[in-house]
Amino acid sequence: MDMLTTLLNPGVLFFILGLVAVLFKSNLAIPEPVVKFVSIYLMLSIGFKGGVSLHGTSILGDGLLIIGIIIAMSAFVPAYSYFLLKKKLGVADAAAIGATYGSNSTLTYITAAGFLTSIGIAYDGYMTVALVVMETPAIIISIVIAQLSLKGSGRKPTSQVIREAVTDGTLIVLVGSMVIGYILTALGTEKSPLATFIGGDMFTGMLVFFLLYMGTVVGKKIREIESFPLILVAFAVIAPIVNGVIALLISKAFGFEQGDALLLVILCASSSYIVAPAILKDALPEANPAKYLTMSMGITFPLNIVIGIPVYWWAIQKFF
Repeated sequence: MDMLTTLLNPGVLFFILGLVAVLFKSNLAIPEPVVKFVSIYLMLSIGFKGGVSLHGTSILGDGLLIIGIIIAMSAFVPAYSYFLLKKKLGVADAAAIGATYGSNSTLTYITAAGFLTSIGIAYDGYMTVALVVMETPAIIISIVIAQLSLKGSGRKPTSQVIREAVTDGTLIVLVGSMVIGYILTALGTEKSPLATFIGGDMFTGMLVFFLLYMGTVVGKKIREIESFPLILVAFAVIAPIVNGVIALLISKAFGFEQGDALLLVILCASSSYIVAPAILKDALPEANPAKYLTMSMGITFPLNIVIGIPVYWWAIQKFF
């Protein structure tokens, strides 16, 4: 598969369509209740399919190794982000950005998984476990770092932050559907009417629809970048590439399968714009959401969707 074919997959094209529509000031709008339904469907679908796949795959070996790498990156990224940004931005903003970039974007992962499905490349069920595992450690680490540095009163206790992080609705649907997929597969009943609802063409259609919506959201965020500090723009571009290249080199060194390698790279290269901002808003109110949310959604997300997935896949095919 050449680079042009990879770039011109339906998800990327519909994402660009939504982006262009907003930049040209179109009145295109997708109702929020519809978006909520589609997002929950995508979490349910990827979790269920991960559970089905996990039943036939041992999590030992590469699975445990990949989860270990994910945990290490979840600690490494907040630490270096905080170290690099603290003097320029202050404790709160540096910690919040570290949490955002140490976590991941579930939609970017789902887009990459959908891309692999569309070209007939398999990936193991433990990659969904890796997705779940990476959601919260960076957020917790960054908030603890900020709490130790700021030492302010009236702040949420760390235990409450952890509880909110692990009970986030997105995470609950993802984990719950993965467990259900595993159980139904063990019972031999996974090929029920759910297979039609969750798999194949319907999943691809829902993903394309959601990427169209995300294109409109990113288009609105891009307008905020004009007066954005250069250091934040640079970090939002360079940090994901660095994290992705680290994951790429690790995947090559350990000989991971191509599908697993792409998803590991995308997990490390993406940044959170749903779970982390939702928790940071209350747990670290001193941080400015306009900074970390615009960086994640307005710069890093489109960078990964339009360029990252196809370029990383090209590199994996060429050098693995």
